[in-house]
Amino acid sequence: MTRSICRPWLLLPAALAAVLLLPAPDAGAQETGTPVSTATPSVVSVVCGPLPFVSDGGACDRGIGAELAHAACDRAGLKCAFQQLPWPRAQKEVEMRQADILIGPFHTPERDAWLDFSREHFYVDQMWLFRHPPDDGRMPDEASISTIGVPLGWAVGGDLDRRPGVRLETVRTVDLALNLVLSGRLDAVAAHARAVARYHDEHPGIRLLPVGRPLSVQRSYMGFSKLFAGTLERRLFEAAYESLLADSQYGEILARNKPFPDMRTEVATRGHQFPSAP
Repeated sequence: MTRSICRPWLLLPAALAAVLLLPAPDAGAQETGTPVSTATPSVVSVVCGPLPFVSDGGACDRGIGAELAHAACDRAGLKCAFQQLPWPRAQKEVEMRQADILIGPFHTPERDAWLDFSREHFYVDQMWLFRHPPDDGRMPDEASISTIGVPLGWAVGGDLDRRPGVRLETVRTVDLALNLVLSGRLDAVAAHARAVARYHDEHPGIRLLPVGRPLSVQRSYMGFSKLFAGTLERRLFEAAYESLLADSQYGEILARNKPFPDMRTEVATRGHQFPSAP
């Protein structure tokens, strides 16, 4: 009987080739301790909230962020399923790793614990206090504001929680908060100009104006669940997303979804300039 002699060194070239063919783990995931997964999901789950001009439509099919996400999935060759949910629930779906991508979150240290942010943002917002001008047209100053509505799940920034004599009230939606300002139950609402622009479109004759200085400047990103962050699909999606930010399709999306007709957009920096206070 002839015995088979195992020569392990003959297997090294094949083993090395197999290792080299594996996708490289994400460097950012290694540095932050994010789990690196090589599993290939059949469908990438993308969620959004009803964010004006960023992710409108029941299937996240309109708005700057939504249209960029659809285009990035197409360009990357990924099969993506889109769903719009109330904004707090959309965030929770990604935090609990039931969804892979969240469209349009602002960066906060608290969200870093459960969300991996894209390297590049796609929109810049100024957060303001908005209030309804009195009948005489003279806008009271910030010192007269004692009750401020903050939409549930929003990151508004600024120093509102440290202002003496100011009470913050969490309100389910920004539209409800604006209604409460009009009824006199709130003095002001912390919001961005595009939300108020949408409210003005839907309520002709109503006028809400910003008070004082902007509370903060916030940027909208694509957010990835910690489970999805280390996958090949995330790298494919983000590469496609960044390539879109550099070409004319992004400029077309901005022009189609700008909240104000006279708003100027600068594609290179994703900075947005207003000719006057919103």
